[in-house]
Amino acid sequence: MLLSEEISVNRQQGKHLLDDDSTEQVRSLLENDEFLFQQSLKYIEIGQQRMRSIFHVVKTVYLCLKSMDIRKKLTIPDLSIRALSGDLQDSTYMDDLLKGLKTLDSSKLKEVLAFMPQDLTDCPDFQEIKKDFEALVQTYQGTEPLRSEYDSHNSIVAATVVQQRVKLSKSKARLPQQNIEYTKVIDRVYALSEKYFVETLVRPQDLFLHEAFLLDMKNPLKEIFSPRPRFAIERALANPFDYLMSMSDRTEARISARQPATAILYQLYLESGALVNVYDLWQAFYAVFESEQGDACDERMTMTLFYRAVSELKALGMLKSSRKKVDHASKSAWIGL
Repeated sequence: MLLSEEISVNRQQGKHLLDDDSTEQVRSLLENDEFLFQQSLKYIEIGQQRMRSIFHVVKTVYLCLKSMDIRKKLTIPDLSIRALSGDLQDSTYMDDLLKGLKTLDSSKLKEVLAFMPQDLTDCPDFQEIKKDFEALVQTYQGTEPLRSEYDSHNSIVAATVVQQRVKLSKSKARLPQQNIEYTKVIDRVYALSEKYFVETLVRPQDLFLHEAFLLDMKNPLKEIFSPRPRFAIERALANPFDYLMSMSDRTEARISARQPATAILYQLYLESGALVNVYDLWQAFYAVFESEQGDACDERMTMTLFYRAVSELKALGMLKSSRKKVDHASKSAWIGL
């Protein structure tokens, strides 16, 4: 997040407190470190709860749309991405959900209400609506489920012919009293659900101290989901002690016998041209060990390390046999390219 955006969010929080006549709280936040720390913990917990509520709504939207059979290709990750970007509230998903909510019959409504988040179902208004709905269903004696006036079954389409043209007109059928009562229940569910979704589906980046519980930086995620293995391998071979622990207290030379054999050969490989004389490469490789070990240097063991290093570079696609000269190898990769 940009520093200017972070300052803007913090300034906005301060303005909210001042608008609520909480001047003493603002002063304490500026002057009292302990109070600032405790308030930070409080707001972080509030922010985390808001994030949990957002994901509960995402799950509710997914289950409801699937139950209504409105959206065929629908996934929770897609809804989550929209919610985290703050776009879910104004999306067509919410429009479809709220429109579909009005057309539910009593059997479907009972199923959809079970999908609602606990934050909403624990609300006294929701409990009252649920109680009235259950009482209405218990007193209903019909074989068909209750339907609201928004249901297509309660619409009448009339066709009239005017001057050899067919004119269609749509009107509402006369509803029984229980369906009228059910329509009122639907309207209350719709209004309460819409209000809850609007209040819950806020833009996460607008939450105070969201930097502490929300990772919205692209670079770390990009490194994880789109890694650069070649860059990592080249860096590890060129600077092995960036990854390995050195047992020596002194600063290592750029090429040292203490480094892995493949790393030594790779660094010598970087100093050569497109065609590498294998014997010259071996001589340079052996000189690294001989300069540090002196007479104790075992040529046969060093040659074994050399052959293994050549094989590993070949396996990594950095070295291949040359068709031009038998005693030469051809470079097939250049660092950074």
